[in-house]
Amino acid sequence: MRSILSEFLPIWIIAGLGWAASRSGVVARQGREALTAFAFTFAMPAVLFTMLTKVALGDLPFRPLIAFAVSTLTVAAAALALVRWVFHGKLAEQVIAAMSAGYVNAGNLGIPVALYVLHDASFVMAVLVFQVMVMTPLIFMGLDLGREGDAVPGAWKRSLLAPLRNPLVLGASAGLVVSALSWHPPKEVMRPLELLGGAAVPVALFVLGMALDVPRSDTAANRGVISVVVSLKLVAQPLIAFVVGREMLHLNQAALYAVVLFAALPTAQNTFLYATRYNGGTELPRDAILISTLLSMVTVSVVSLLLRA
Repeated sequence: MRSILSEFLPIWIIAGLGWAASRSGVVARQGREALTAFAFTFAMPAVLFTMLTKVALGDLPFRPLIAFAVSTLTVAAAALALVRWVFHGKLAEQVIAAMSAGYVNAGNLGIPVALYVLHDASFVMAVLVFQVMVMTPLIFMGLDLGREGDAVPGAWKRSLLAPLRNPLVLGASAGLVVSALSWHPPKEVMRPLELLGGAAVPVALFVLGMALDVPRSDTAANRGVISVVVSLKLVAQPLIAFVVGREMLHLNQAALYAVVLFAALPTAQNTFLYATRYNGGTELPRDAILISTLLSMVTVSVVSLLLRA
């Protein structure tokens, strides 16, 4: 128990500092946006590149990714069906609920967890590629179809080209290409990238904490949907990942731990950005991000306590 606390306590402390900085006004909203852009565009791709250059292609976690993908698609489909048949939401609301239930925060929280807890970037890379190349196009298409009035011009093309615009996927892909070629970049290239990547974890966690400083909606109309979405995200998804990984794919303890730990991560901040971009409802993703992130402090700690190899 003490070792688990020693792993996760720094993560929550840095995130807490970010929240305090935003709450007190020490760092303004513009500062948060600048830090987010820095982490997403430079620091995180750098750390993924430098770590994945050392990963052999044969060691990539394809079977664990299957368990994670099944859990993601299952809870997303469940959220979509519940919002449609129980809460009678429109298509855009159904897609946003599905996204909020299944799209995990593999960036600001997943990368720090992978590096600081798992000490391995291969699985977070696989999750990022799956979410960007599979989930994101499906989300964009659903939001475009559910948009009232005219469709967003070029939405289908943007959804298909989304992976090519994601710095995290580009950095990870470049690292895998270098690994596949068995090329060792000169230290004059790697050293600056390693220094840049060293900022990824603290900056990402600080930004995550700042993002929690948002007002929460308390309307009765959304309370039921939010409860369902958060329950699917933090309870159903890790349970499904566990069952699929253990009973169907027979993953070893370390792989099962990684799969369930990532399935227990909170809703990604991208859900709010996508909903805003398509003029969808923003209260649900905003509250799902806030509540699931706070409660994930418990869920990921419990997963670690029960499954850590």
